[in-house]
Amino acid sequence: MKTNRIFNLSAVLICAAFALSACGGGGSGGSAHVHQWGEWTVAEAPTCEEEGTEKRTCALDPTHVETRSVAALDHQWSTAWAQDENGHYHVCERGCGSRKDEAAHTYSAGACSACGYIHHDHEYESGVCNVCGSRLYTESEDGAKICFGEYPQSEVKEEAVVSALTEKAGSLPEEGNAGGWTSYGYYYGGEVTDYMWYIDVELNGSKYRGVYFTLERNSRTGVDYLSYQEENGYLTNTVYWFRFEPIEWRVLERVDGTVLLMADIILDGGHFYRDGESRTKDDETIYPNNYMESDIRKWLIENFYETAFSDAAKQIIETTTVDNHTAGSDNPYLCEDTRDKVFLLSSAEVENQSYGFVTSSSADATRQLKATDYAKAQGIQPQEGTDCFSWWLRTPEKQAKGKTVFRVSEKGQVQGGAFWMGGGEYVDFTRNGIVPALRLHL
Repeated sequence: MKTNRIFNLSAVLICAAFALSACGGGGSGGSAHVHQWGEWTVAEAPTCEEEGTEKRTCALDPTHVETRSVAALDHQWSTAWAQDENGHYHVCERGCGSRKDEAAHTYSAGACSACGYIHHDHEYESGVCNVCGSRLYTESEDGAKICFGEYPQSEVKEEAVVSALTEKAGSLPEEGNAGGWTSYGYYYGGEVTDYMWYIDVELNGSKYRGVYFTLERNSRTGVDYLSYQEENGYLTNTVYWFRFEPIEWRVLERVDGTVLLMADIILDGGHFYRDGESRTKDDETIYPNNYMESDIRKWLIENFYETAFSDAAKQIIETTTVDNHTAGSDNPYLCEDTRDKVFLLSSAEVENQSYGFVTSSSADATRQLKATDYAKAQGIQPQEGTDCFSWWLRTPEKQAKGKTVFRVSEKGQVQGGAFWMGGGEYVDFTRNGIVPALRLHL
């Protein structure tokens, strides 16, 4: 009888062990057994909109699967504003596309005061965008200055910005392979040579111009003659970056809803004409100091005008009849009047008292002009003891066989007459600054 009890106990243990290892029901008369479940795994990930599910599978029988619900996620809202042309909002960073705090832009001077969005597709009416309120121009409170257009001016000094711009510009140019850069087409030793290039790049909504050169720009186009770039702090084989900034203009005259403006700083530098030799056009002798046929007039019309002004801004620039007969009837080098959007001032205009100048040719602080960093990088000539520079006028002077024109010196003197007596400047010098003028319709 003792033996039977031991046998019965062993059978119970075996049945218990079987019950622990088996799974599922035992049919209509069978008993349920304990599942050996694996870890819970994601069956369907939850989103910000819907619940998800998890599942686990029995290790003894993969057909036995158990599922459970997982709660939907909370939105993870961005701290910074997202933005488009219609407004700004916070977006869920989980990628569900949800937005909150949507609001229209509130513009101040062309940018949203809440999120900083800059409006670009302006719809101007009377010089003011009817979407964002930005203006084609702004006037100083006293009416003496107007900001209008933009041009590369201040050098970028921040290392992080310089690095980002240089990376975005790509590989550097070289003679015969400019890449994404554009050659200035400057003269070197009398010939157009690819040795100085520029590239315009946008970064974080702002525009910049990169400048790179492998040779120093000569201060005369026809000969290897001095250079002032290094003296101004700009070296070869180095990329320099300049910000496009609003141009500040001095108001010279107001008449019939228009204003005559001159740039209140030297914006660029270059030669008046490429050499000092006369040429023939339509059987007529064209002297080097002929403003109508000059390189500097062509540059103002084709380069400066196209770079500095948007299409909308161009609409309010008047076409001006430029008087090229103001240097006296005995001057044989006067040319015909021209019709231009942008031009240089004449020797008479920079001595016009109603424009705010003195009438004599003596030094005058109102004619003294500083220069932008960009103009200095172009190689205009610095003068000891002053941070002002000389700049071109359009008037031919009657000495030197048509090879010289008037200019304003760094001291504010209107220089004409014999060059060797402190007079005008030979046309092929690149060391003088360029000060554009125009008439604006307000």
